[in-house]
Amino acid sequence: MSARRHGSEARLRFFDDAGMSAELRKNLYLVIWAVTAGMLGTVVTTGPVWSGFQRQVLGANDFQLGLISAIPYAVSALQIFMSYIMEKRRNRRFLFLFFGILGRSFWILIGLVPYIFPSFGVDLRIWLVIVFVGIIFFGNSFVNLGFGSLMGDLVPIRIRGSYFGVRQMVSLASGVIAGLLISSMIDRVGITGYSIALVLAGISQLMDITCFFFIKWPPMPESKDDHASLLTMVREVFTNKNFVKLILFYSIWIFSANIAGPFWNVYMLENLKMSFTQMSLYSQIISNIATVLVIFRWGRLIDRYGNKPILQMATIFMALSPLPWFFATPASTYFILISNIFSGASWPVSDLCQQNLYLSHSPQKHRSMFIAVFLACINLFGVAFANMVGGFLMQTPFTALAEQHYVLFGMEMNSSRYMFLATVLLRILVLIFFLPHINEEGAWTMGAAIKDMLRLSREGFDRRILQLRIKWLRRRWRRHYEEQKMNKEE
Repeated sequence: MSARRHGSEARLRFFDDAGMSAELRKNLYLVIWAVTAGMLGTVVTTGPVWSGFQRQVLGANDFQLGLISAIPYAVSALQIFMSYIMEKRRNRRFLFLFFGILGRSFWILIGLVPYIFPSFGVDLRIWLVIVFVGIIFFGNSFVNLGFGSLMGDLVPIRIRGSYFGVRQMVSLASGVIAGLLISSMIDRVGITGYSIALVLAGISQLMDITCFFFIKWPPMPESKDDHASLLTMVREVFTNKNFVKLILFYSIWIFSANIAGPFWNVYMLENLKMSFTQMSLYSQIISNIATVLVIFRWGRLIDRYGNKPILQMATIFMALSPLPWFFATPASTYFILISNIFSGASWPVSDLCQQNLYLSHSPQKHRSMFIAVFLACINLFGVAFANMVGGFLMQTPFTALAEQHYVLFGMEMNSSRYMFLATVLLRILVLIFFLPHINEEGAWTMGAAIKDMLRLSREGFDRRILQLRIKWLRRRWRRHYEEQKMNKEE
């Protein structure tokens, strides 16, 4: 970010907008303000507030909680059909705005369910909420596809890294503030605070969608085969070898991380005996602060060197970040803090590069279908199937191993520690065997990028030393001049 004089006025510049038209600049800033406005909704509907509402306000049981959490991934499979509709009708703006407004309005209804339907029994209320959640994520599927397609046409390739980096930085900063305010509100108001939070979340996400009414949407590229069938479009995706390699890498990479996904919070709560405040501080706030501090720099590096070499560097930290959990005990929870600082500083690179790579590897023609297939694969295999496999491993083989009471590095092996080692091992294997096969035109090699970074750092250090020496000589000369002047006056 920088301040720049524009005419006679100074304005804050979030990204390199040199040579852009005023309309494009306005569109890109509106996308940033949209995600910032909707961040409160994201914090509420993806964090402990949403879980607390289901359990404490609705009285949902474990099966119902699991069913609600599975809905987003089940609906993701439908994105392929939704993309086909978008490609056929070629009106992504209408589909994005209509289903965005429709779906996100239901968060307000969900928050008000206990008051609109006070006579409904517990199970009936929960099943009503399940239907509402299905409608929300059905609408979100059109929103995600429309957004990905729009970003591919709107954001210039030369600034995608820094642009998406600063967008994520601004949104996470607002998310930290929103999280603190919502948590404070619920602590003061009590159980009613969950309903208030969900109503505010709905309003926040509607503000997000509203920003896109003011964006100039480029028309979807025309295609000679507008009458292509769904099967033809899907086949087109899987005949693109570079895109298939990208799907394969990210599906397995996200799988390697998500086999342990459901168990981090459980380990903090049950094994480390951490309070809810500590859990929120360690797992959300500290991690987000680390992201805010470094994400813009990662974006600048991606713009300079390409996505692949930066992803290769960052995945080393991502792969090793669960290791501190292995040594954490109730008396040494600071290991969790160390892990989450590394995770917060490195994992956003995976998200940035994921978006940049699937946009750059997908053609303009039928781009929404490429995005739909990509998201469906990583959600179904990388998240849903990974959670199932992780649950099986924790329930059966790792529990059996834990009963043997083995000791490794002075730590007694429980099922969670086996899981931590398993996710680290899988991540290492993925970055060794799958990441190198991703192709990116014009990207530097990791070795060349590291050498150039070291060269620039050395030059920057030498420049700083020279500046300090010049500053010191100026002060010395000024002092000598003042002494001579005083001597002449005497």
